[in-house]
Amino acid sequence: MINLTTLHGDLEKHRHLKSWIPELTKHIEVGLCPKRYGDLAQWQATLDKLPTVEIATTNFRSHNIELNAAANLSERDRGHLEELLRELHPWRKGPFNFFGIHIDTEWRSDWKWERILPHLSSLQGRTILDVGCGNGYHGWRMIGEGARLVLGIDPNPLFLAQFNAVKKYTPASPFHLLPMKAEQLPRNLNAFDTVFSMGVLYHRRSPFDHLM
Repeated sequence: MINLTTLHGDLEKHRHLKSWIPELTKHIEVGLCPKRYGDLAQWQATLDKLPTVEIATTNFRSHNIELNAAANLSERDRGHLEELLRELHPWRKGPFNFFGIHIDTEWRSDWKWERILPHLSSLQGRTILDVGCGNGYHGWRMIGEGARLVLGIDPNPLFLAQFNAVKKYTPASPFHLLPMKAEQLPRNLNAFDTVFSMGVLYHRRSPFDHLM
C-alpha cells in the first residue's frame, strides 16, 4: 500500500530524514500488519482495480481536491470508478473530485483550511509534517501552496487507502502518508520547517505531551 522506493527516494533528498529510513520502514510494517487490520487486503484489492486514467490537470488549491482527466470517462468507466470509491467509505476529510465524481465527505475540511490559511507563513519550498492527517486532504492543500515535501502520519489504514486513491493519479507529488502515531516519531528529528496537527489535540489524554 506504500511505494517504499518512491518514499525512500524523497526522504533521501533531506539530510535529517535520510537517517530515519530504516526505523521508519519497521513502523510501516507494524502499521500495515494484516493480523491487526483484517480489511487491508480488501482495501488493497479496491486500489488495484482503480482504472488507469490519463491526467490532464490537478488542482490542489480548490476547495475540492481535483483530478481532471485528459478525456471524458465513458459512462461505464465512470460508474465503475464511483463504485470502487464507495468501497473506501466513510470518507471523512474532504471534499474530493475524481474526474467529475464528487465525494461529499463527512467533514468540510476546506472550511478549516480557508480559516487558517490567512494566518500561515508561506509554505513555498517547505518540508512539512502533518500529525493526525486523516486521509491527507490538508496535505494536498499544502502541496497546492508549494510545499517541497509533506509527510502525513495517521495510524488508520483506511485513511491511507483513501490517500492512495488520489496518489495513484499523481504519483510524483512529494506527499506521503505514513501509518504511524506521533509517539513513534524520533525525538529531536529537527527535519521539518512547519508542523501541523489539526483536529487531534482534544482527543489526547495529555494535550501538553502531544504538543511537546
